[in-house]
Amino acid sequence: MLTFQYNHFSLKTQQSELIRSINNSVKRNLNSNYSFSDSISIESGKQLLQNQKRLASLNEIQGKNIKDLYANNNILDLDTSSLYKLQTSAGTAAIYQVSNTGNVYMPYQDLGLDENFTLPQSDYGDISKISRILSGLAKDQTAFTVRFSGSSAAEIKDTLSKVGIKPGWFEIKSESQSNRFYLTDGGLVYPEYQIQAQTRAFKDTNWLKDELGYSSNSKFIIDGKTYKLDQNGYLNLPDNVDCVMENIKIIK
Repeated sequence: MLTFQYNHFSLKTQQSELIRSINNSVKRNLNSNYSFSDSISIESGKQLLQNQKRLASLNEIQGKNIKDLYANNNILDLDTSSLYKLQTSAGTAAIYQVSNTGNVYMPYQDLGLDENFTLPQSDYGDISKISRILSGLAKDQTAFTVRFSGSSAAEIKDTLSKVGIKPGWFEIKSESQSNRFYLTDGGLVYPEYQIQAQTRAFKDTNWLKDELGYSSNSKFIIDGKTYKLDQNGYLNLPDNVDCVMENIKIIK
């Protein structure tokens, strides 16, 4: 009986020691993994900072000057013989190049940035969005690719504002072509020919036709200024007035 009690006690003691040993081993592994991950995080952070500093220090590459990617009087002139710099939301100086066809992109390989070159994750999104929107406007006078690119109107407006483009008429020039658009306050982009067609329609319509329901007292408020129909029912608008639907209010 005494022997049994002793063996039982010894077995319980051994189990307790084993459990304690396992717990200590797990703790050591956890601490070791945490330290290793923390070390990787620190090294990655240092590498990101070095990459950002490297890009910020560039002023010229292979004889090409690096200019600010910024519009002048709402005209963005993209020259294939130059490189362009634009700061991302994370503060990185992204470098862009323009192809003969108006494609705007960051030439990682030409900049000597190999596959191990890393930037903050948000930078890649910013760089891609700028490339997609500016390339679409430079190559496509219809603005179709930009309006249906997956970016919201607010995102498009914010992206264009980063390169100095404000609501109203703006122009994207490249060696292949020059495209003119209208940017609304809400961020919608319309091609020039669409606004011209809308303006002609407003001018050429006889608004006093019975089926339209307008009268000589009707008011057309365009860009905050009020216009009225003439005695023949037509809207005589000055040449500098553009009929953008978002900027028009009609009171019958």
